[in-house]
Amino acid sequence: MHLVTLGNGTGQATLLRGLRAYACDVTAIVGVTDNGGHSGQLRRLLHMPQVGDTRQCLSALLDDTSVWGQLLRHRFTEGEMSGFSVGNVMLAALTQQHGSFCTAVEAVRQAAGLRQRVLPVADEETDIGAELCDGRRLIGEWEILRRQPRTPITRLFLQPPVAAHPAVRAALAAADCVVLCPGSFLTGLIALLLHPGVREILHASQVPCVSVGNLMTQPGQTDDYTACRHWEVLTSYLGRPVEAVLLNNGPIPPELLAIYATQGAYPVRNDFTGSETLLVRADLVDRPDPLTLRSYTRPTRPGTETGWHLIRHEPHRLAAQIVTLATHLAGGRATRPLEGVLFH
Repeated sequence: MHLVTLGNGTGQATLLRGLRAYACDVTAIVGVTDNGGHSGQLRRLLHMPQVGDTRQCLSALLDDTSVWGQLLRHRFTEGEMSGFSVGNVMLAALTQQHGSFCTAVEAVRQAAGLRQRVLPVADEETDIGAELCDGRRLIGEWEILRRQPRTPITRLFLQPPVAAHPAVRAALAAADCVVLCPGSFLTGLIALLLHPGVREILHASQVPCVSVGNLMTQPGQTDDYTACRHWEVLTSYLGRPVEAVLLNNGPIPPELLAIYATQGAYPVRNDFTGSETLLVRADLVDRPDPLTLRSYTRPTRPGTETGWHLIRHEPHRLAAQIVTLATHLAGGRATRPLEGVLFH
């Protein structure tokens, strides 16, 4: 079975970490429009697609003991280099050498010995743009998220429009199931769908699609969104309903909820009743120990700030649900975990 994941950053990387345990073919298609953090700084300096989300997906597929994985994951924590990602700089350097971000990513994939594929959705620089109901137009993810007042968004677009890379279109056409990953919803997942070629192939092929619901609302883009509202917006941009929605029904650590509430982020309320789409609910929340939780906090410096990533899906439980759902929807043979891997 060929699983294709569409997403950006931590949410997609979490699923990929869990899918490492399975023998199915995996292709991760990653967005390139985020303009925050260290990779956003590189975008402004080098005028290239965003590299950070792709780097995170590559590193998620590599063991902790892998030298490539260690390099891709390492961030400096002190002095003038605080917040700088070694992996981002590596990908930026290879992009300049090869003249192509997609070629640079493939070079790292082959050098690291990854069997899974990671594909930036496009090889050119572009930004997500938003039209607001008051007539304003904003360009850039963080410009949209930080807008004041938070006037509702009426339309999203790419500026400039950049077509999906041919390898991305080929992967989508060959997919047995497509997973729409959690993460930045409007400025990430929807932005990815806006690249010409993505929606058209998903609509023409009618490949089964599974949407993984976000655990929390996101200030500046999904304030007050319920599960049903997420589904409605996704359907409008995708051009058809997804075949299944996977939602969390497990408790989220209250100490983390309190932190998120200070920024106006709350658990996504499940009001989903759509008859066109299969609804699956499971306990999908990661409950990290204090040491792991501290590792989720990224060092930053002025100009490299990012959003919080403290509340996450648990990778193994998420992957197990996705493989079961994908096998059911694709109607293919069951995909078993690799030998020696246990799930609890």
